[in-house]
Parts: sequence; C-alpha cells; structure tokens
Amino acid sequence: MAKASVWAIIPRLLSSLFRSDVPLRSKALLLLGLVYLISPIDLVPDVIVGIGWIDDLIIVPLLGWLSFRSLPEATQDNMVRDEPVIDAAKPVSRKWLYLVIVIAVIVAIVMLTGPDGRMFRN
Repeated sequence: MAKASVWAIIPRLLSSLFRSDVPLRSKALLLLGLVYLISPIDLVPDVIVGIGWIDDLIIVPLLGWLSFRSLPEATQDNMVRDEPVIDAAKPVSRKWLYLVIVIAVIVAIVMLTGPDGRMFRN
C-alpha cells in the first residue's frame, strides 16, 4: 500500500481534531501549532522580514509532527493510507464549525468598529 504525501496527511491531521480515538495530547499540540501560526505574538516578530517567518516555519511543522507522532499506531496508519477514512458509526456534526465562524465574525466586527462604534476611524 502506497503512503500518502505530506500534503495529503495535513487535512487528515486537521480532521483528527474531531475524532474520538485521538488522544487529547495530540489535539492540544495541533491546536497549539495552529494558534501559534495565526497569533500575532511570535518568538521573533514578523516585522523583521524573512527572519520573523523562520520561527513560524520551524515551530508549526514541529508541533504538527509531534502531534502526528503522539497518535496511536493504528490512527497513524489510517492517516498515511491513500484512501480516505470515513467513520460511518457517527455522523459529523458541523455545529462547532458554525459556532467558530460566528465567533470569528463577531470578534472581527468588534475589532474593526472599536470602542467608539465607528468603523475605520479618520
């Protein structure tokens, strides 16, 4: 059986956040990497062009790799297979995805309007 490429494993690793057979440690490492990637707080500020991105290019894949290595052996095998794994026992609920999108939109609106209620102050 052929192994999948890294680009095929990444979406499967992200979908592991919603699987019940994935340990909490693996989910926490993956979430930590995602939060670090989108967070404006870095070890080296991104304002320093080039050098500021190096920490993102090192820390995020490292946390993804640690998350993958902390998975059980059977779950790792499922992620590197070429065919998709579908858990037919339990339908996937998208209510958490919708909740995250709504919260992100609300936070964006609050950040854009600011405390005085005006959008894009002059």
